[in-house]
Amino acid sequence: MKIFVLNGPPASGKSVLMDYLLLNDSDYLEPIISFTTRRPKPGEKEGKDYYFITRQQYTDYRVKGEIIEEITYMENNYGITRKELERVQKSGKNGLAILNLEGLRILKKVLGPQNIVSIFIYRDLKDILQELKQICNEMEYTRKVASAKQEMKEIGASDYVLYNIGSLAEAYQQLKDILRKEINAPPINRVIEPGQRYRHFKGDLYEVITTALHSENYCPLVVYKNLSTGEVYARPYDLFCGKKELESQNRIVNRFELVEEKE
Repeated sequence: MKIFVLNGPPASGKSVLMDYLLLNDSDYLEPIISFTTRRPKPGEKEGKDYYFITRQQYTDYRVKGEIIEEITYMENNYGITRKELERVQKSGKNGLAILNLEGLRILKKVLGPQNIVSIFIYRDLKDILQELKQICNEMEYTRKVASAKQEMKEIGASDYVLYNIGSLAEAYQQLKDILRKEINAPPINRVIEPGQRYRHFKGDLYEVITTALHSENYCPLVVYKNLSTGEVYARPYDLFCGKKELESQNRIVNRFELVEEKE
């Protein structure tokens, strides 16, 4: 099971795109529903938008270690429980959630970055501000504008960027293409370890120094050096382990081929 997380500024289209997916693609997607200690807003439904819980229930979750991920926003708590992830896993489908960047980082750290696929929903800031002005009061507008500007700065922290700048149908198709690519991608079973030597498909020899996590999006990285020049590089784990199509030779090869096990 993979968990797909939509994130981005307010009024970027996250909720609408999630609704589209759950309406048309529920055969392979199951929503991950967060809990919150705030009161329901008009139109929100229990078990669809959130699980609305009391402060005492929240305390019980904390005591029992039930909470996988949580954040505090406007003095209210939001989070995901172990029970909710178990529910989604038992469905046999891939999980789908909306989280802010802080929640995304926590989830990647807890569940492992290779199990989480984050998709930033980009929309032109002027369009976001125009919509927020129509739906928010003055205090809420000021707060959400600040949030939108900050989240725009962190666009590079996600695995993918979806550009919601045309029709909703175009954005939805972009989203489906990303999901299809990730769901159909074969799992990475290769274990990269320090000291191993690999030959790049172009011929150069490299030695693995270590593996690491990107500080912003927790993407796993391979840190390695060119044994001829001494230059050090970092490359995403899945790209290091990936394949390269050699069109001129009409064949597909490993990008890096193991040539020497570490001693």
